[in-house]
Amino acid sequence: MFIISKIFTSFLLFPGIFIIIFLFLAFKTKYKKSLLFLAVFTWLISIKPISNLLLNPLENIKIPKQKAPYVVVLGGGVVDKDIFKSSAHQFKRVVYAASIAARENIPLIFTGAGVGQEAKKVKHDINYLEKSFNFKIKAYFENKSKNTKQNAYYTAKLFKKLKFKKRIYLVTSAFHMKRAVINFKKAGFEVIPRPTDYLSNYNYVWYDFLPSMDSFYKSYWAFHEYIGILKAKFLD
Repeated sequence: MFIISKIFTSFLLFPGIFIIIFLFLAFKTKYKKSLLFLAVFTWLISIKPISNLLLNPLENIKIPKQKAPYVVVLGGGVVDKDIFKSSAHQFKRVVYAASIAARENIPLIFTGAGVGQEAKKVKHDINYLEKSFNFKIKAYFENKSKNTKQNAYYTAKLFKKLKFKKRIYLVTSAFHMKRAVINFKKAGFEVIPRPTDYLSNYNYVWYDFLPSMDSFYKSYWAFHEYIGILKAKFLD
């Protein structure tokens, strides 16, 4: 029953249902090859081995041992109704950055979307962590940026205002790190990557070869980052 249930739900829910629709239409219309291609492509980007394959070049990051006097953490969305206001991705980033700042006794600089007062909500999360675990860090909040390029630009302006040396630990999700490094280096920073929030996972079971929204989501973010990297390298 477990095997039947897994197969049934994989193809009843998104994106598996689209594969069934494409296959059905392939045998009912004259666009057989195109629809079969769409079915196979949708299946491939919806399974764990392929999402891992797409993520691996992004998340394969060398972690240098050098030290930095500041830690910069990038925003990643908020959830208003939760106890912690940061989204799951952002929360991992903030906790990791806060742990670095506390352990090495250095300032933390948050850079995130002014739209929605993201910085204000992250300040709430940091204060909550400080009170819960009895530590204190010096934190600064940049709240104008709306994307990675602006994260770097406005953080550089803040560093100039505070007269901080532009040598930083950079904390963001692993799949996003390479694009973030490009942008921050262009803004004049010496960057020491400190990735967290890895999406790839190489422990496989048989149903990882069935379509799932989780793998589809991860493939989407991989494609999103590849496009962002090309833009950061050649257009920004």
